[in-house]
Amino acid sequence: MSEPRRERITSPLTSARTHVPRTVRQEIHESTGVGEVYVRSLVRSQLRAALTVVASVALTIGLLPVVFVVFGDLSGVTVGGIGLPWIVLGIAVYPAVFVLGWLYVRFAERAEVDFAALVEASATEEES
Repeated sequence: MSEPRRERITSPLTSARTHVPRTVRQEIHESTGVGEVYVRSLVRSQLRAALTVVASVALTIGLLPVVFVVFGDLSGVTVGGIGLPWIVLGIAVYPAVFVLGWLYVRFAERAEVDFAALVEASATEEES
């Protein structure tokens, strides 16, 4: 007499949800919900850097004409025969814009490097 065969009874809902581990690279490549979260995070950090630069430009360079209107005495100051507003708005602004552009590129590249490191870390983690 043989023993009766054991049967495993499971819920049909649990058997349908098998977890297949995926790397971050696969998540991004296949545009899954998790991959979209990673990409959105990268885009959001770069957008934050861009908006910071735009706000800096608007608050510093954009308000310079207002400063010259409010403090009318500054408009009469001349350096080498050229009015101070022309020197500030025509010459001194460009190094500031260059520095702000350099900072934006630095922040955006740092976000991309952090994102790439996250993707690579998950890929090496899956391999080991």
